[in-house]
Amino acid sequence: MITLRKLVAITAVMVGVIGIAPVAQGTGTYPSQPIKLLVPFPPGGGTDTMARFVANALTEKFKWNVIVENRPGAGGTVGMGILARATPNGYNIALGQTSNLSINPYLYDNISYDVAKDFAPVVSVASQPMVLVVRSDKPYKTVAELVDYAKANPGKLTVGNAGTGTVGDITGRFFASEAGIELLNVPYRGAAPAMNDLLGGQVDAFFTSTPAAMSQVDNPAISMLAITTLEPIPQLPNVPPLANTLPGFEAASKTGILTPAGTPQEVIEILNRQINEVLKSQALRDQIMGEGNVVLGGTTEEFNDLIANDSAKWSKIIKDGNISIK
Repeated sequence: MITLRKLVAITAVMVGVIGIAPVAQGTGTYPSQPIKLLVPFPPGGGTDTMARFVANALTEKFKWNVIVENRPGAGGTVGMGILARATPNGYNIALGQTSNLSINPYLYDNISYDVAKDFAPVVSVASQPMVLVVRSDKPYKTVAELVDYAKANPGKLTVGNAGTGTVGDITGRFFASEAGIELLNVPYRGAAPAMNDLLGGQVDAFFTSTPAAMSQVDNPAISMLAITTLEPIPQLPNVPPLANTLPGFEAASKTGILTPAGTPQEVIEILNRQINEVLKSQALRDQIMGEGNVVLGGTTEEFNDLIANDSAKWSKIIKDGNISIK
């Protein structure tokens, strides 16, 4: 005969089992539906290409259904705002980058998300450094010579960039600050017109992305003075690090996967583990490196620290330079 006490105990156990079963089952079968990978930039750009590389690799290796969705606007802030408000169930993720994680929050007066509160970092994917290029007929053939020229001609050396607030723009300001020189920053609507004006002699120098620099490797009119990694990269082995002249100088656009805050930790761990796994694939590594990137990967904690460190660096440069976008 079942007493009331036994019945209460049995009921409590059953409720406990029912309560934890969905969590265990949900995690164990994740993903059981398509994953939306949000890209906060238009199709065809570097971030979009990277997202599709990763999505395809996850589909091929794990048979996941990963759908890339482009939500561009305001330097990536529109798309990241959408992620911040998305359901934190593991089926809404985004490929964020330095501009919308560590630069835009300090540039824009009104931004619809708080990086530290609204997102859960999953894993770093890649880092794309900048390359300092000049016309080959310029009198400065090294970074040291360019710095000497700038010191002798304060405010006369013009440096192009792909737009105000871009990584190239902030890198140029960082370079000027670290070198103790005064530069005239010239923003363009994209990398192509900036490169065209460099070739045409309208600007003296240009901090460009590695893919754009790689496309000019055989151009005798271009001289690549330095790259903003601490070590040379395989894609441009003969371009010395800017850190050789300014010790410790490092600047890059870093990408990584994030989810909305509140996403179950078990799901984040699955995403981190599987994305790290595909990043070991030589095929994916070749694709990523072919776009001028350095492959990253690592733990969620390492990605969180990367965002925090970059935010501290770039926010100081933006504050000191009194840069803002209304």
